[in-house]
Amino acid sequence: MKAHAKGSGPWKEVLLVLLVLLAFVAFAVSILDSQAEVGEERAGLMSLRENWGAAAASYGLRNGARSSSSSFLVEYRAFRSRPAFQKLLAADPVFLSLSVQADWALGELEEAQFRGDPEAGRYAGIFDRALGDMAFRVGAYSRERLSASRLSLAVLLVALVALSFLFLSLSRVLRATSEEEGRSRDFTRALISAQEGERLRLSRELHDAVAQDLAAAKLYCSLSGGPDAARAEELLDRSISEVREICQGLRPAELDKLGIDEASARLCAELGRAWGLDVDYASSSVSGQSFPEELEINLYRILQESLTNVRRHSGARRVRVSLAVREASIVLEVADDGKGPGESKPGLGRRGMAERASMLGGAFHFGPGPTGGSLVSVTVPLFQKKGEK
Repeated sequence: MKAHAKGSGPWKEVLLVLLVLLAFVAFAVSILDSQAEVGEERAGLMSLRENWGAAAASYGLRNGARSSSSSFLVEYRAFRSRPAFQKLLAADPVFLSLSVQADWALGELEEAQFRGDPEAGRYAGIFDRALGDMAFRVGAYSRERLSASRLSLAVLLVALVALSFLFLSLSRVLRATSEEEGRSRDFTRALISAQEGERLRLSRELHDAVAQDLAAAKLYCSLSGGPDAARAEELLDRSISEVREICQGLRPAELDKLGIDEASARLCAELGRAWGLDVDYASSSVSGQSFPEELEINLYRILQESLTNVRRHSGARRVRVSLAVREASIVLEVADDGKGPGESKPGLGRRGMAERASMLGGAFHFGPGPTGGSLVSVTVPLFQKKGEK
C-alpha cells in the first residue's frame, strides 16, 4: 500500500504539469483566433475602401475612373452582416459609433442621389472619412486587444505556476501526513499485537505453572489433614479462582476455543452477574463464522472496555449488546439506559477503542443512544481492498 502511494505521487505531478500546459496553450490559441478575426475585419475594411474609391470619384473625392455606388452598397451590406463584424460592433464602442456614423452618411447619400440633391457629395465625404476611421480603429483595437491579451496571458501563467506550486506542496504535505499516519497505525498495530502476545504468554504461564502449583499444594493439604489444612485449602481455592480470573482477563479461553460470538455472550453474562446489570446480548449472522484472530481479539477488547465504562460512568441498569454481520461488515453496538455522554471528554479507554477500530480499518462512534443513554458503535469491514493491511 505504501509503495503504491509513493509511486502514484509523481504521476499526479506530471498530470498536473500537462493540464497547466494545456490550459495555457488553449488560452493562447483563443487569443490568436481572436486576433485573426480582428485582422480579417481590418483587411475587409481596407478592401472596402479600395472598392469605394471608384464610387467616391463620382463625388470628386478620388481621382480615377468613376462608377456607380450601387455595387459597392451591396458589398458593404454583405460585409456588415458578417458575424465577426457584429462581434466587433458589440466589443468596441468606438467602432460602433463610427459604424453608426457611416451608416447614417451612406443612407443620406442614397436619398440625396435619388433626389438629385447636390448635398450628396457632402454625405459621400462624411462616409469616406467614417470608413477610413473604421479601418484605423480596427487596427488600434487590435493592438489594444493584443496588449491586454499579453498581460492576461502573463497573469494566467503566473497564476497557473503559483497554483501548481501550491498544489504540489499540499500534495507532498498530504502524502507525508498520510505516510506518517500509516507508520503510526503500523506502530499501534504492532504495539497492540505485542501487548496481546504478552497477555497470552502470561495467561498461559499463570494457568500452566502457578495455577497447577496451587492445585498441587491444595492436594497435599487435603492429604496431610490437621486443623490448619482446611483453612489452607480455602486460601488455595481462593488463590486458584483469582488466578483463573486473571488468566481470563489476560486472554479469554473462550475466544480461542469458541470464537467471538460465544466469547462475547459469556463475557456479557459474567459481567452482568458480577456487577448486577441486566446485560442482554444478541448476535446476527455471526455464529459459526470464522473471523481473523486480530479482528476477534480487538472487538472483544472494545466490548470489555465499553461494558467497563458503562459500569463506571453511566449509572445504567440495562445494557443491550449487539454483534451482527451487515453488508460485508461486522458491527458491534453497546447501548445503555444511563445518563448519556453529556459533555464528557474522551479518556484513555475511549481513545483506545477508537484506535483499535481504526487499526482494523473500521469506524468508531460514541454518542447519545436512540432512546437515551449512551451508544458505542464499531463497524469494521470484513473484506479490505487489495493492497491494504
